[in-house]
Amino acid sequence: MSVLIILGHGSSKHPDSSRSVRMHADILNKEGKFNEVRCAFLKEQPMIDGCLDGLENESVVLVPDFLAEGYFTRQVIPKKLNLDSLPNNIRYCPPVGTHPLMADLIVESTHELLGDWKLEQTSLLVVGHGSKKNPCSKQTLLSHLDVISRVSGFADVSDLWLEEAPYVNSWSESAAEQQVIILPFLLNDGQHGGWDIPQEIGIMPQQKVHGVTHVLEGKHVRIAPALGKSPRFAEVIDAMAEIWTGNAGL
Repeated sequence: MSVLIILGHGSSKHPDSSRSVRMHADILNKEGKFNEVRCAFLKEQPMIDGCLDGLENESVVLVPDFLAEGYFTRQVIPKKLNLDSLPNNIRYCPPVGTHPLMADLIVESTHELLGDWKLEQTSLLVVGHGSKKNPCSKQTLLSHLDVISRVSGFADVSDLWLEEAPYVNSWSESAAEQQVIILPFLLNDGQHGGWDIPQEIGIMPQQKVHGVTHVLEGKHVRIAPALGKSPRFAEVIDAMAEIWTGNAGL
């Protein structure tokens, strides 16, 4: 039996924070490539601590549904899984956000917002979380943006961050064009995508965020939903799992 376990952060205070992870698992369960697809979380049920119970003799691949390598994927989750002692039939993958297909997904998601705008006259700003605990967590997104800036056709491509510079509220300085698309490189809209980012760029709380063109600081701005809400995100999880199940001969 082959089992895919998608590992998420979750939240005991905000149940919606796990919605995208559960959606990804549901999509992959329906595709039927694995005998079973499960979720497990750091902060809500079912917990990562017990996610391997009863699966010691099964072929298992664990994919962190995180967008970058960092504190949780390199320290917290491996410790909870007792990673160093896992048998060869259980494989722990890098976080899904590190897969090269993520750059394609970013471009596809932004193209859905273009409408009558021309690529070469549009700035793309991608907002990551960032982390003061692990500066290396930025490198994943920066690598994707390097690819996107070379192949996408956007006039310019820049990064913004919630917890480190360049901060989201400097968005206008980062966008060279009058037409701007902003994409949250996040799993869910939640607090950050649904409130923090819109507020930082100047959208009032009562205003609609998505599906409209905002006029802010003399620029026309369209905001994409969080990347993790795309149904195609599950394809990238599957692609990451395939690499590791292939290597393991599962």
